[in-house]
Amino acid sequence: MEELTKQQIVLVTLLVSFVTSIATGIVTVALMDQAPPGVTQTINRVVERTIEKIVPAPNTNQSAAVVTKETVVVKEDDLVVEAVEQNTKSLVAIFSFPSGGDGKTGKFLANGLIVSKEGLIATDSSILTPIIDENNSLILQTFKAVLSDGTSIAIIPTSSAASSDSISIFKPDTDITVKLPIFTPASIADATSLKLGQTIIALGGEKISVATGIVSNLSGSATTDTLGSATSTTSTPSEVKPKIIKTDILSSGKTLGNIIVNLSGDVVGIRTASSGNTDNLYMPASLISQALSKSAVSKAIK
Repeated sequence: MEELTKQQIVLVTLLVSFVTSIATGIVTVALMDQAPPGVTQTINRVVERTIEKIVPAPNTNQSAAVVTKETVVVKEDDLVVEAVEQNTKSLVAIFSFPSGGDGKTGKFLANGLIVSKEGLIATDSSILTPIIDENNSLILQTFKAVLSDGTSIAIIPTSSAASSDSISIFKPDTDITVKLPIFTPASIADATSLKLGQTIIALGGEKISVATGIVSNLSGSATTDTLGSATSTTSTPSEVKPKIIKTDILSSGKTLGNIIVNLSGDVVGIRTASSGNTDNLYMPASLISQALSKSAVSKAIK
């Protein structure tokens, strides 16, 4: 060793280290093959659990980072705010303008709900009731919808509402409106998912106001007595007796077309003239889907 130079000593050291590492690996593999199954299973489980807790660390010089789990507490107030923000862009104010007028002074009639990206709007069908003047002459009307951002568009009904229909579908009047805005359709949910005591949110009014409450009753049905008109005998069972959603919300006013939504932001009910004269009753949102299925315009879009 004394006769070796420094470089030769370094090379010998590296050679010894290399041979030692190879020998250690061979001995380890041989021992693992002879070990009982329980030992290898324990080692495998440790490795698997370690892998599950390690993921690559993005954009860092480190090769891995430990995954940490944390519990996020969601407050009901936050859900209410999100549901309101989600639906205000889908709710419009509908105004009527009598023929022969100045076209600027309109009367607020109801709220409407945007239900498609093409701008189809669902609202209470009673706003299509003919208006007769003192001379027993029909007053023709035009309709406009004002969106949440203040944009006003002319709208026309897709068809005349039948006497048994609670919802009418309007579409943008493209003959008058030069450029259509971007529409944000609402998400409609089946009201059968509602439970007594469930939190719901009411939105409506010419200037949209919000009220919160709970579902207080689901037992009522829209019969001849409560609707004021007989339902069609050819309707499907879900159309014959749709349940009325009763709430404890009394501060949202009696605006036709205002809606109730759940904490997920889905529309579950809409107020119509057939709901009754009190402001805490709503018809199920499934009526909107039924009206859309009857609309020739929605079929053409599909």
